[in-house]
Amino acid sequence: MLAKIRAFLTADEPQARDDVAALHLAAAALLIEVAKSDHSLEADEVERMRDVLASHWGLGEDDLADLVAAAREASETSVSLHEHIDLINRHFSPQQKFELVRGLWQVACADREIHHYEEALIRRLADLLYVSHADFIRSKHLALDSQDTE
Repeated sequence: MLAKIRAFLTADEPQARDDVAALHLAAAALLIEVAKSDHSLEADEVERMRDVLASHWGLGEDDLADLVAAAREASETSVSLHEHIDLINRHFSPQQKFELVRGLWQVACADREIHHYEEALIRRLADLLYVSHADFIRSKHLALDSQDTE
């Protein structure tokens, strides 16, 4: 998987970029940005990010480790999330986008506190992903409810 992700990062052709690994990286990049948005990247947030990625795509431990590492690298080197958002908008169904926003909330509340920077970023990402405000709120409540049961 790491080889596919590295190929995505260096590909010049748009067709070469539109594969499953690229979609995984796009989602992981958004998750890592939410985790970092409060200016600290907590171990709980990274673990929750791994849980979200594993539950959505059934990735094994090695693939998860590669994906998280690639997302961190992309986060450090990228100046814009536009490429990731565009890829998600072109390939994710409305339900997949809703689940991604729910995952963003799960990462944000992993440390038992939703920082106002995290909420603002999730709100902006939901808008850019064309997730309705009602689904934005519903995804937040679902994430918070699942947090309470843990």
